[in-house]
Amino acid sequence: MRTYPFVLSALAVSSTISLAGPFASGVLDYDAGSNAVAGYTNASTALGAAERFTGEGIFPGGVTPFNPAFGTDEIVSIGSGGHLDLSFDMEINDSASNAYGIDLIVFSNSGFADTSWTDADPNNDGTGVIGSNPFVFGAGGAATIQVSNDGINWFEAATTTLDLFPTLGYSDYSTPTPGSLGSIESDFTKALNPALGLADFANLSFEEIVSLYDGSGGGIGIDISASGLSSASYVRFLNNSSNAFEIDAVAVVPAPNALLLVGLGSLTCVRRRRA
Repeated sequence: MRTYPFVLSALAVSSTISLAGPFASGVLDYDAGSNAVAGYTNASTALGAAERFTGEGIFPGGVTPFNPAFGTDEIVSIGSGGHLDLSFDMEINDSASNAYGIDLIVFSNSGFADTSWTDADPNNDGTGVIGSNPFVFGAGGAATIQVSNDGINWFEAATTTLDLFPTLGYSDYSTPTPGSLGSIESDFTKALNPALGLADFANLSFEEIVSLYDGSGGGIGIDISASGLSSASYVRFLNNSSNAFEIDAVAVVPAPNALLLVGLGSLTCVRRRRA
């Protein structure tokens, strides 16, 4: 069997990448602040991937833009004056090659109000319609997002309300409050166009929202370039507002070349097994 050096190199890199997942892996520090929501102060709930299914044992349902995560074991609240510091195994890179320049995606528990419950057609209730005046609930106060490469010195990347885009757990959901798991997981590392605003969702149905997401799991995209750092391994959510906000998860957007290497490594493994 012939061996190629560049293949071995790609395999080594892709193996390293696969071990370093894109989600927060550790809690560096947490201060709930003065008005965090009672019962939602377990910082470890922000680790790992965003929720795809919520309400087990109470009101179970798939996570969609109309049905956000709400369990005490799914989101953590940060009140006024509080902060949450998370660490990552995968490096967060300020990369212009990322879609829309987004380096980081933040998932909260915001959701769209379903106006089908208040329209004139009772047969349309609960089908998932945003309406002409879109309203997002659960966003809370503005989050100041800082990044660090040492966990000590912090630099501001953005200050934003965690409203758009509410989480979508599965891309094959056909109803806004599905009672079971889907079969096609959405991509929590795929950013949506930050140029889209609330008005762009006016009158959209649930089906149209899923189509607009185009495989993405939603979330607020953050470009860390304003921090001045080229890379970071830590993210801080600081609450300088008067209202609490909640965090479900945070995902690093992998560089396109990293994804290519992973794919190359997988393809090479197949070819080597056939040799």
